[in-house]
Order: sequence, then C-alpha cells, then structure tokens
Amino acid sequence: MKKKFRLGQSSHANDFGETGSRREGRSQSKRRQQQTSPQRAQIESHDSESMLALPDSTEWSHLPKGTVIQRHSQWVDFLGADLQPLRGTLSGKLRGVSLVCGDQIHYDLAVKTSETLAQIQAVVTRRNLLKRGGIDDRNPWQLIAANLDEVWLCASVLQPALKPSLIERAQALALDAGIPLIVVITKSDELKPSDEIPELEPLRSTTQRIVRCSSTSGEGLDLLQSLLPKKRIALLGHSGVGKSTLLNRMLNQTVSRTGGLSKFGTGKQTTTSTRLIPTLDQGFMVDTPGFRNLSVRGISRHWLADIFPEFSSAVLEDPLGFDPEDEEILMQLNLAFPERLKSLQRLWSEMAEKNPNARGQ
Repeated sequence: MKKKFRLGQSSHANDFGETGSRREGRSQSKRRQQQTSPQRAQIESHDSESMLALPDSTEWSHLPKGTVIQRHSQWVDFLGADLQPLRGTLSGKLRGVSLVCGDQIHYDLAVKTSETLAQIQAVVTRRNLLKRGGIDDRNPWQLIAANLDEVWLCASVLQPALKPSLIERAQALALDAGIPLIVVITKSDELKPSDEIPELEPLRSTTQRIVRCSSTSGEGLDLLQSLLPKKRIALLGHSGVGKSTLLNRMLNQTVSRTGGLSKFGTGKQTTTSTRLIPTLDQGFMVDTPGFRNLSVRGISRHWLADIFPEFSSAVLEDPLGFDPEDEEILMQLNLAFPERLKSLQRLWSEMAEKNPNARGQ
C-alpha cells in the first residue's frame, strides 16, 4: 500500500524516521539559538557610553564646522561655517552614528554628489544630549537634540489640559542631560490675571523657571525673547499646546506651521519631524513634534530626589511600599500635595523597566 504524505511533506521524509526528524528539528533550533545569542548578548551588554559614543574627530578638525539642521534617510541638512544651509552625505566611517539636531560636524566640500554639496567626515564630541526612553531593548533611546543651553517645556493651561506628570518627566530628562529646564505656560489669555494654577505649586521649587505667556495677548513674550540671543534651546510639548505659534511670534516670521485642536480636544500635529531653526547671534531653537508621552524608561532613579524633594530617602528607595490611599500613611508623610506620591510611584516603576543602556538602577 502506497504511503500518503501531508501536503508539503517530502516523499523521502520517512528515510530519516521519526526520531531523525525530531533530531534534525532540534539541531536547527539549536543553530538558530547559537546565531542569535551573540546578538542578544551584545544588546544586553550595552551601556549609554558605548551606544552613544562618537568616533574621534581630531583628524578632521582642520575642516570647516557646521551644525545639523535635520537628518534625512539619505542625507543631512546642516548650517555651514557661514551659516548658510547645505546638504551633505555621511562618510562611511560614520555609518551607524545617530546624528541629531544641534550636532556639531566637520564637513568636506571637495566630496560632492548630484544631490549634495559636501560630505560629513566627523561629529564633534557632544556637550550634552537630550534623549528619552525608547520603545524596547533594541531601540533603548530616542535622541532629541544635542549641545543645548536650555529645554523649554510648553504646556497649556486649559486646551489641552495641563498635566503635572508631563513636567515631572521633562525634569527627569533635563536632569539626566544636565540641561536647565524652563516651563512655558502657553495660552495664558484663557485665564484671568488673578487665576492661580494649583497644579504648578508643587513644581515651583524644583524647576528653573516658570513663565506664563500668550501668543495672542503678548504676555511673557518679551521675557522669552530676552532669553533667545546666543542660546540653543529645544522646545518640547504636547500637540496643540502652541509651540509652533509661540515660535513664529518670537521670531517675527512664519517658520513653523500651526494647527489647533482635534474634535477630541487633543492637539493636531503640525510639526512632523525634529528640526533646527536659527535665531539671533548664532543661537537656534529645535522645534520637535508634539508627543503624547515622555518616556523615562532607563533614566536613573537618582534624579527622583531632585524632582520630589519633599520625600525622605526611605520613601524614594521604595515608594511602592507606601499606600497612597491610606490616610494614616499620608498623615505620617505630612505631604502638602498627597497626589505627588502617585506621581513618584509611576516614575519610579517606569525607570525600573529594563533598559540595557541604563546604569545605576
């Protein structure tokens, strides 16, 4: 009797026998594990220094220096030494290097293509690097901008609603990068001058400065414009908080498209990629796309003491051991703003999530 075989099964399958087939399957599985193990080990052994390290640029210091405006898939837009925009390609030595807005580069005008006018030969060591946690272990960081003097977090008072947790997350990222943070409260014309913003009270002692402004009434714009000359500033914030409108008003020109709110009350995203915009006296502002969340995954818990100074070291070491719904515990902690305990717990838990580039966990 002729033996039947399943669809797709070789007529010679029986030559191996059932035991041989299983052994072959185990061998293939073992080979796949051996092939992926070094890659997995390499990922797990990463740290922030090795991943974000840049090749030595000393060899190319004689070349003109520029500043990255925007990174594209095939080329890079940058400001040349004469502050004129240029487009260049990356040399082979920089393959795998993640360039970001604000990076200082050395470029060679002698190497051109049909679409570019220069080749980028080196990236100068970064003074600082603003980044947020990535989505997984293979993408542990999302790089935002480099060589900054300040970070401005834009938050509106009503539409979209102000979220203190967003400010706390921005504090963590700014502290990690060693960059001062300024909180810019936009759309202040929606409030009366006498109106207070209670959500900001617990944050006043932990932020560099809080500025109320309105692109409509002009409140606070003079103060913000006085901070611009020679400064390198990154603008962060939810979609719809008025980053692009504020940027246009401060620079007195339309440099960024503006949107509004969707029918759900959330912001419409008008800035779709991070880009650098020159300002006064060789300064620049980095306009970033609106985001829904600032991940602190992989950021060191060391910074929680600066963000939540009202908590003792015992609470900071294990905040999950304190029930935020237990009135007796809240009385013992003597908190002026009890809701801050939940905020601390959320950040502490997220920072604990595995990130192979994080140290000091």
